[in-house]
Amino acid sequence: MMQPTLRHYVISSRPHQIPAAGPPYSWAALDLGSNSFHLLLAQPAGASFIVRERLKEKVQLLAGLQDGHITAVAQARGLACLARFAQRLQPLAAERILVTGTFALRHAHNAAEFTQAAQDLLGVPVKVISGDHEAQLIYTAVAHQVGQGVEPRLVIDIGGGSTELAIGLGQAADHTMSINVGCVAFKDQHFGAGTAAEGYISAKAAACEALRHHMQAGALPADLAVWRSRPVYGTSGTLESIQTVLNANGWSRGNITAEGLARLESALVDEHWVIDAGLPGLAPDRTDIFPAGVAILSACFEVLNVEQCVYVDVSLLQGMICEQVVTAVEADLREDSIAQLAVRFNTEPAQAARVSRSALALFDAAQAWFDDPDHRNLLRWAAQLHGLGVHISAKHYHRHGAYIAKHAELPGFTDEQQSMLALLIRGHRRSMPGLAFRAFDPELAQQMLRLVALLRVAVILERSHNDADSPQVNARVADQTLELDCGQDWLQTHPLSSRELQVEIEQQRGAGIELVVAGLPDAGA
Repeated sequence: MMQPTLRHYVISSRPHQIPAAGPPYSWAALDLGSNSFHLLLAQPAGASFIVRERLKEKVQLLAGLQDGHITAVAQARGLACLARFAQRLQPLAAERILVTGTFALRHAHNAAEFTQAAQDLLGVPVKVISGDHEAQLIYTAVAHQVGQGVEPRLVIDIGGGSTELAIGLGQAADHTMSINVGCVAFKDQHFGAGTAAEGYISAKAAACEALRHHMQAGALPADLAVWRSRPVYGTSGTLESIQTVLNANGWSRGNITAEGLARLESALVDEHWVIDAGLPGLAPDRTDIFPAGVAILSACFEVLNVEQCVYVDVSLLQGMICEQVVTAVEADLREDSIAQLAVRFNTEPAQAARVSRSALALFDAAQAWFDDPDHRNLLRWAAQLHGLGVHISAKHYHRHGAYIAKHAELPGFTDEQQSMLALLIRGHRRSMPGLAFRAFDPELAQQMLRLVALLRVAVILERSHNDADSPQVNARVADQTLELDCGQDWLQTHPLSSRELQVEIEQQRGAGIELVVAGLPDAGA
């Protein structure tokens, strides 16, 4: 018999030809910032869009600004970065590529020289925008991410050369303000000579003076000059790094607080911490501009009487995309985000509806447990997404689902809300995630524990995945006790749910909740 040759194997193993597919994105936004260049690739989805990729390079245009001109060396750094970014832009039509320049290009006398070279390289126009327009775009991105507000909100963005502030209620800002104080510019102006503590004090004083000057000039209405107990949001790498450092050192829990910021300021000024030696939570590439950024944010807190700031992971790039693809303003983007995520990960709609129905019935019976009506929505969304992780693997699918919910792009949700949603999904089966509740303050942790308890019971009651098997449940709560009555006949005819309820009693008792199920057989039966 003739022995097969290599040629025979090659021919028999020829792969099927797969048609070429287009890129998984259709819009690009490019920000030529004072410190870094940023590229965002996005794809419209429902009432929003999905960010497919982000690229960032530290270019330091502003650091290369001498006598009002961007040096040839700095221009070369910027153009080399754009040449690399251009590779990712090739599949897109020119009209789908948005490019903006900010502070450094607004103030450089030879900005036209650089923007023309950038346009020749990218094949698309570069639009240098005003500080007010930049503030408006950043506000739009934040408003789109966190959803509609019920009272005016302040958005703070600290860049390399300027700080933008915007105030509004809806999707567009009503007031914007751009101040020429930035972490790169202040590093050069205040931290070149003397001690780091002296530089910090000088930088904060200058930032306070600039803010007060704009306030006195009528940049903001008098009734919007105090933000104590009002919603304040922050964007940019400066705000992110400050929040990370505060949390890493135990000076804040979650958001940036006035108390935590004061503790950080004390470490820099009174305790003379050496940032260059490393600071827990601080990325090495931000050590040079970090103290200046802290000084500017501290000035904003002081002048505007801010108590707390919520970091939102968006930028003017998302605002640029919003202007192009978000045509309708949704009252609550969260519903759309949940629906889009459920479709993307192919959840089981009928079972999600059953668990949601049972969970909401339990919530309505247990209203005495809760002080925030929005927790009902949170429970419903967790019920809709409880099977999210099955798309990855049936084993430990609750853990997979929690990871997706925590890290997915969910317009309308803050980071804290996504963490809460993820915890509910993580805790809906198997062992109660006791340690995870400690990430929240005690009062909220108690609320979350009760929501998890209700979701776990709802999932058990709907184990048949059949509408005809859904029980009629009577429930009530008192202190830390949850009492259920779903009928002894139902328990007897649904042995899997009955057994899981027996186990659940012990799970919830270990978490401090007394679950009582009328007519439930003994665990040993």
